[in-house]
This record gives sequence, structure tokens and C-alpha cells, in this order.
Amino acid sequence: MEMSSVQTFPSVDVIRWTDTDFWVRCPYCEEIHRHGFVSYESGLREGHCGFQRPSYRYNFPVAYEIDKVNAQFINICTIQDSEEDSDDTVSLSNEFSNMALSHSSKESHEYETSFDDSMEMITFPIKDDEPFKTRRIDCAISNCVNGDVHRVKLYLKTSSEASIFLRGRDRSGDTSLIMAAREKNADMISLLLEHGAEVNATNRNGRSALMEASLWGRLENTKLLLSQGADRYLCDDKNRGAFDLAQPTRKNRKERHTKAGGIWGDPSAEPVYKEDVLNRDADRREIARILGGTRPNNRIDSQLPVPDAAHHSFWRSSDGRSIIHCGPVREYPIPQSYKIIALLERGSPFPVISAMSGWGHRENFSISVSGKDWTERVLKIAAIVGHTLSTDPRKDQRIPGQFQASHAEKQLIAYFLDRHVFLPEDHILDTRFDEEIARLDFEIEERADQYPIVTQFYQLQREKRELDLELSHKDDRLPGDEYNENIVEQLKSRIATLDKQIASLDKRFEVKAIRARETQIEACERRKKLHGRLNRISNIAPKDTLSRTTILISAPTYRICEDCLAFKDCVNRFLNLSIELHECTK
Repeated sequence: MEMSSVQTFPSVDVIRWTDTDFWVRCPYCEEIHRHGFVSYESGLREGHCGFQRPSYRYNFPVAYEIDKVNAQFINICTIQDSEEDSDDTVSLSNEFSNMALSHSSKESHEYETSFDDSMEMITFPIKDDEPFKTRRIDCAISNCVNGDVHRVKLYLKTSSEASIFLRGRDRSGDTSLIMAAREKNADMISLLLEHGAEVNATNRNGRSALMEASLWGRLENTKLLLSQGADRYLCDDKNRGAFDLAQPTRKNRKERHTKAGGIWGDPSAEPVYKEDVLNRDADRREIARILGGTRPNNRIDSQLPVPDAAHHSFWRSSDGRSIIHCGPVREYPIPQSYKIIALLERGSPFPVISAMSGWGHRENFSISVSGKDWTERVLKIAAIVGHTLSTDPRKDQRIPGQFQASHAEKQLIAYFLDRHVFLPEDHILDTRFDEEIARLDFEIEERADQYPIVTQFYQLQREKRELDLELSHKDDRLPGDEYNENIVEQLKSRIATLDKQIASLDKRFEVKAIRARETQIEACERRKKLHGRLNRISNIAPKDTLSRTTILISAPTYRICEDCLAFKDCVNRFLNLSIELHECTK
């Protein structure tokens, strides 16, 4: 008797999507995969990893939000995945004023001392062959990584370049201490620190020795570095500190796997370095405990809060088959008794969003939205829907209607519109981007005419680009092509000279002013591109959009403000929504 087999495909939820692409987490390799967007119908896609597995079926969510900042839709149930793996490097700000960026880019990581500065050579005799010459510092670095304390100690005593070894960096910005911190040899760490290695030096990724020791589970290294003043609160370029790098996350596992020589998602490519996972994980837990400062509280006199029975009650169903327990869900501290708290209830699985009246506060552990940001948004929405905010010259502080716009109910209406409704401004191109770019271009031209050094700077840049292009052709060693080593070296020398001249001019205030405007133009162009994508996704919004919601309010007067009711009605009429306000104070 033949058994018929039915092939089943694993199902995955779409994490986020735009008008051209959508992203899912692969059920096999757990990486984020991108696919081309065609329609909202469920379909099959093959993974981009090395696992020879069946295709998976993707499904678009019902519960989603619009992320206008990054011009995309987000699955509310997988929002953590979207935040961790987003590859957007720029956000579309709702505030046009943010275009006027100051020229405050990160340091270019130009280090004073590099291992490349080393000139000391060492010669190794080879039997029946010419002796082998190499830089002595390279041998010292190798011994450092391999934990050969005796040879490194000898090098530090006898080398005239010991300071380069201790304070210099490789092309990744790693110091000898950072390299040693990844390995299991606390004696090497101790030796380097005794000779003056900088304990809090960071590499090009912003990683310190303590961060690397945490990532690789080097417990003794961690303890030693902390005892010598390592800063546990430093963060790398991705805003992760030593504590974060000791956590058992997929992101940390992936980094260790790939740096050890493996290919994430390809089971056939095993890492060169195979970690003792059991012991290293145990050490990482201890490192996290040390860095987090967690201490169990076993004191007998510790006082736990006693629940107030007056805040609890039970409701029995009419059929007598169930009992509902009603009790406190969350406490919302308020700075003044006249403050209003409001909650946006959209139903499961959407989280409850809280707001407090006023425009001077930021979001915090109990308040979800910033009064300053969303008060400004309410002012704009009022103009869009045709609602005239009541004014109070005494309370508005020179911005008509600001006091009324700061009410918690209105802030949450603005939040709901931002996450679920495309406004007229989201459907059309914004000419202000082009106007801002034109203004900055004009300022650059003016300064170029005013300061000859700017023209010289641009000329040097053009020459360097031309030489770089010529070098790429001359230095291309394809079979059959003529290769002239002298010409290649001459080109490299000329490029190096130009680099020095450009670097010198780059420090002049006239050039810095131009570079600042160029940075602003680049940011403006990226925002223009994102706004164009926002226009496009507004035309492919799913049919099942959230148009009903409830806002729960606790006001000191036990009633809803008349202006908030009028604003709500105006929004509902203009955008065909059903937003309800309820005063719930007992």
C-alpha cells in the first residue's frame, strides 16, 4: 500500500515591508531575508542561506503600523525583529527644521600611532635559502595573541618601539590590549597594563578591551580590566556596552561565529576557532552579573509593598460560571495634581500607549510619548483638518493654541494618525527638500568665489579622483595585460602627496564650512528619497486599516475638555475615522 506524502512548508510572518521589498526571519538560519514585494497574497520563497530546505510560506500581518520615519510598514507582533535588523541608515524626520544639521560627524578615527609606523626589522636565517626579514613588531603582536608572555616581556625590555606596540593600532584600530583581551590569558593583560597600555582605548568600531573580553567570555580578563579602571559604561558604535555583549543573544552568537571563521547560515562552513560553548556561556553569565551589579537581596528586614485591598474587586458573571478579578494595572506618577493622563487602547496585540498633558516632558518608563514632539504634531494636524485651537495668551507662551495642543488626548490622537493614517502631506512630494538643497548649493558657490582656497581644495579632489581611476587601470594585473611597476609606484606617490595636501586644507575653516554644507545636502537628499518612498507606500496600504480606537482619560475635573472633543470630531470627519474619548476617573 503506497503512502502519499504531502509536503508542508514552514510559515513565517513578514516583519516589515515597503513598496518594493519585504523582510522575514528565515526559519532555518534565523537571519533576516529580503524578498521582492508583489502583492499581499501569501506565497512561497526560498531562503538565501546554505540550508538545503524547502521553501517557506510568508504571510502579511493584520496588525501593523506605519513607520513614517523610515517609510515602511511594520508588523506589530515582530517589532523587536524590525528594530534589531533594520538596515535603514537615515530617518525621515517629521520636522523639516531637522534638515539644518550641524556638521558634527563622528571622529574619523585618525590615530596618532599605528603599527605601520614601526621600522625595526628582524631577520630569520633559513637553511639553504635566503634569510627571511620581517618587522619585529609583527612577531610581538603574534606572540601577544598567542599568549607567549615570556617573549612579549623580552620584546618590551629590548625594543626601541615598545611604545608603538603598547599604544599603536592596526588598521582596524585594535591595540595589543584589545587583541589580548579576546584570548584566554590574563597574564598577558596584566603585563600590557603594567607597561602602560591604555585600558579604555577603543578601536574603529568603538570596542574596548573590556567589551571584547565580555563578548568572548574571558572572565579573568574582565575582572583584571575592571580592577585596573576599565570603564564598564563605554558603548560601541552600535550603542552596545560590555554588559550587552555578554548577553546570550543571536546577534552576539552570530558575531562570534563569523569572526571565528564560520559563515552564519551555512552549516558546511565551520569556524576555525571552536568555542567551548558550555564554559564560555557560564563565564559570560558571570561577567553579566559583575557588570550588571545584580545582587540578591536576602535581608530579613527587606520590606515588600503591602497590596491595598481597596484597589481590588471581583465581578461575577451573570451565569455564575466565571469570576473576573479587577485590580491595579499600572501607576502613573504625575509632577502636578492638575496633569491629565490618557491611554490609547487599540486592542490586542497593540501595546497600550500613554500620554501626559504638557509639552515640557520627554517619554519615560511610564509615559510613552514625548509631550514636546507630539504637541508640535497636534498643531500641524489641527491646521490640516481645519480645527482652530482655543488660545490663551497667558498659557500659550507665544505659540497660539500650544496649551490646548499639549492635552494628552490630542497627543494620542496625533500618535494614532501617525501610526495608522496617511495624511495629505504623505501622498505628495515635498518641494522643501529641493529648495533646501538649492539654498545650500548657492552658499557653497558663494564661498567658493569668496575664498580661493575652496577652489584649490576642489581642484585637488578632482586630480585625486582622476589619479585613483588611472591607478585602478594600471594596477590591474589581468593575464596578458602590460604591467609597469614604475608607473604604478609613481601614481601611488602622487596620490599620497595629494592626500596630504587635501588633509591639510581640510583643517581650514573655509573648507570646513563647505564640508558642513555638503553633509547637509547629502542628508537632505537621503530624506528626499525616503519621503518619495513614503509617497509610494501610501498608495499600497493594506485594505484592512485600523480606523477605530478608544482613548481613556483621567482628568482632575472628571470631564473631557470641550476643545479636545471638538478636535476629535474634526479629525473623525476629515479622515473618516471613529476615535472615541472616555473619562474613566473613579
